Amino acid sequence: MPPSTPLLQTAAGLLLAVASAQAQTQTAPSIQPHGGVWPVQAGFDFDLGKKKELKTRQSVSGIACSLDTKNQRVCLLAFDEGVEARWATLHDAALVAEPAPLLLRDNTGELDAEGAATDGRNFYVTGSHSAKRNSCESNPHSRHVIRFQRDPATGRALRSADGKLVGYADTGRLWSVMQAQPALQSFAQERACLGADAGVNIEGLAVRDGRLYFGLRSMGAVLAVDADALFSPAAAVQATVTPLVLGAGRGIRDMETVDKGFLLLAGPDDVEAHQGVGWTLAWWDGKPSPTPVTPKVLASLDLGKVKLRDCDKEIKLEALTVLKETPSSYEVLVLSDGMCDGGPLAFTVPK
Repeated sequence: MPPSTPLLQTAAGLLLAVASAQAQTQTAPSIQPHGGVWPVQAGFDFDLGKKKELKTRQSVSGIACSLDTKNQRVCLLAFDEGVEARWATLHDAALVAEPAPLLLRDNTGELDAEGAATDGRNFYVTGSHSAKRNSCESNPHSRHVIRFQRDPATGRALRSADGKLVGYADTGRLWSVMQAQPALQSFAQERACLGADAGVNIEGLAVRDGRLYFGLRSMGAVLAVDADALFSPAAAVQATVTPLVLGAGRGIRDMETVDKGFLLLAGPDDVEAHQGVGWTLAWWDGKPSPTPVTPKVLASLDLGKVKLRDCDKEIKLEALTVLKETPSSYEVLVLSDGMCDGGPLAFTVPK
């Protein structure tokens, strides 16, 4: 028998990882949200006209929360329509929407914001970096990562006396970083369609120890880079790409930093035939690997009893934040693209 090649070894490892992920999904508990859809007091106002405002309110795609000095949980919400974010606070199983807009970029192009994160010092928001879904037309406006400082007192953006965001930076370097990675070169191309062609589509963002972790929906991988280097035009950016096996037809929809790793919200990838595979929460230790890694599947999310409200269109879970971590479980809040103001749902997930 001829010796196995690295390619065959990788393929064999991938098949084993897929089988392992499928077995984990089958044995993981199926959990329902508790308490129903959280109300969002007042709702978000975008002053865009009735039709456009509704579409924007239904496009929550990222969330980053932290505690202010009053011990209130303050959250930055990103929307994949337009270029504005919003603030909200969490109170007694409800979100309280704040009316003031947060302009992430100028209003000349669609940022397609898909992920938000904070390390307590800064907030980060990333565009999808993907082509437009229906036309496959390249969208350079989505190839941006934004950073600005957090005010530890208010939990919101730190602003100067003239109202400007302190520490604001906007970089387009991530696109070239992806093109330099052998594992991503064939995906980070102009007019790379989503779906079977698996063009780049960032959906998740997390930050830990000065590194940014970008969750890629299409290929179920995580790209990690040093944050300061990414925002320093003259600095070399060292990156790692870790392929994750999340189960057949699933990709990363969001990420959240936890005590000893990351929680991963996984759901349908970009292939149309996979849109019914369902949603899971998994845990990954965050260690980089060039070969496929199988995170620990913690639970399947049962949405069968979630009732759509009058202003909801559909449920597509896309934003994750951890409300509480105990030795035995995570209390998480998950928001949906397609539901007004995110349609927040709370789950208790065993470790």
